This record gives sequence, C-alpha cells and structure tokens, in this order.
Amino acid sequence: MGVGALLFNPQGELLIVKTSYKNYWSTPGGAVDKDESPRAACIREVKEEVGVDVGRLRLVSMDYCSKHDEKDESLQMIFDGGVLTETQISGIRLAEGEIDAHQFVSIGRAQELLGPRQSKWLPLCLDAIKNNTFAYLEDLVPVG
Repeated sequence: MGVGALLFNPQGELLIVKTSYKNYWSTPGGAVDKDESPRAACIREVKEEVGVDVGRLRLVSMDYCSKHDEKDESLQMIFDGGVLTETQISGIRLAEGEIDAHQFVSIGRAQELLGPRQSKWLPLCLDAIKNNTFAYLEDLVPVG
C-alpha cells in the first residue's frame, strides 16, 4: 500500500517534492509499513519528508493497481491535508538524502511536473475535495 498527501498553501498552490530516486516530482508520501494504518503512514511520511505535522487528513482517493511489469498489485491512497499555515510552510525541512527540493505550484504546473500516475489522478482527487466525495479507481480508471 502507498499513500500520498495533497497539501496546499493559502494561495491554492500544491506542495510537490523532488525525490533523489525519481526523475519526476511527486506529492509527499510513501509506503505503508507493516501493521501501520494508511492514515498513520501518511502522517509519518509527510513528517519524515517535509517536516510538517498534519493532523487533519481526509481520504479522497483509492486506486487499485493491478500487477504489471515487476510490480505486484497495490492500493494507492490519497489524502487531503488541506491548507498549511504560514508557520507550517516556514517550518518545512526536507529529508536529507531523500528529498532534494520542494515547491508550491499551480495545479496546471503540478500536472506537468508530477509523474504519469499522479498527474492522471490529481484532477479526480481535486474534484473529490471540491465536492466532498471520494474517488475509487482501478488502474487509474474511475469506477462507480
């Protein structure tokens, strides 16, 4: 299982991070550890990657990813972390050796910079946030 967080600044821009091991940008997040809930994993990953404590998280999307290439099937969950305060933003500290950079960008720019999977589910997640709904996907295709 994997998790990611959508975190915004007061101007409505999305926080994205550049990891040292991917050639594209992503949202803060990562793998769920054994015996860890997805919500707890998301809180931990955000804290580890950017040094921000997030308490309020709402699940807005879950994508079932079938087995392909060398990757096993998985569940990918996206949480809405809301708007960060100025104090949280000024307190951003990147995980040394893992996160090379961060930036707040417009949604359009985020879609250009995010990896192929994230750029496809981002509009569905934003729609779920806007309409207070939930997006269930199977291999990036909305179901239901």
